[in-house]
Amino acid sequence: LDLGHNAMAALIAQGCSEIRWLAEKLGAKPTTMSGLSGLGDIMLTCYGNLSRNRSVGIRLGRGERLEDILASSPQVAEGVATAGVVVGLARKYRVSLPVLTAVAQVLDNNLTPREAVEAVMGLPQIEEV
Repeated sequence: LDLGHNAMAALIAQGCSEIRWLAEKLGAKPTTMSGLSGLGDIMLTCYGNLSRNRSVGIRLGRGERLEDILASSPQVAEGVATAGVVVGLARKYRVSLPVLTAVAQVLDNNLTPREAVEAVMGLPQIEEV
């Protein structure tokens, strides 16, 4: 999608907050989410060239179909299967996850990657907690 660094940082920061909100609602410790197993894993996923989930996202952003992406790789991108589960947990525990919901909608072919980014970036800003 050729997003700029600021847009990428905003989406990733919001996604990190959303993961923290849901994890804490489920009983996770805030220190776990800000440590290597939380934030460290997210950074690797978002910026690491070997990340399978990142690779799927980049290819979706280029217009490839999810089915073709998955068929072309012998490895598993765990986020594809877990995105819908995360959204289900968010509904169950009444946690708003706009970025993660948009990701699930792209994977379910309900939104294009560009539509998802535009929808999320168009949301009103909320106070950070």
